[in-house]
Amino acid sequence: MIINGVELQDLDIYDLEVAEKFDKELKVVAGVGEKLEGLSTPEVIRTQCTAIFNFFNELFGEGTDKKIFGDKVNLVTCLKALDEFIAQVRDQKEQIEEISNKYSINRVARRNKK
Repeated sequence: MIINGVELQDLDIYDLEVAEKFDKELKVVAGVGEKLEGLSTPEVIRTQCTAIFNFFNELFGEGTDKKIFGDKVNLVTCLKALDEFIAQVRDQKEQIEEISNKYSINRVARRNKK
């Protein structure tokens, strides 16, 4: 898995433990948006980036934020990295759907009729 040009270990989103962590941490990141009203621009950047740093650290291990972002705290870079990650998770979901569709009840029923 490559995030912000940095190669990280592949993350299997269909492993139960990983899926639980992913869901939990994604909710945390999504919830940060509710806390931004009234904050100054630097506070917004710090708050959102910190949430994204924590997201990657929880999923890939402590220090992952430093591997991905170095010492920079840039909101655009953070959001793009999160978007890259989500896109790769979406790809995994599409792969599992493709496999699952082969064995859907409707398809199996149609095959049995032949």
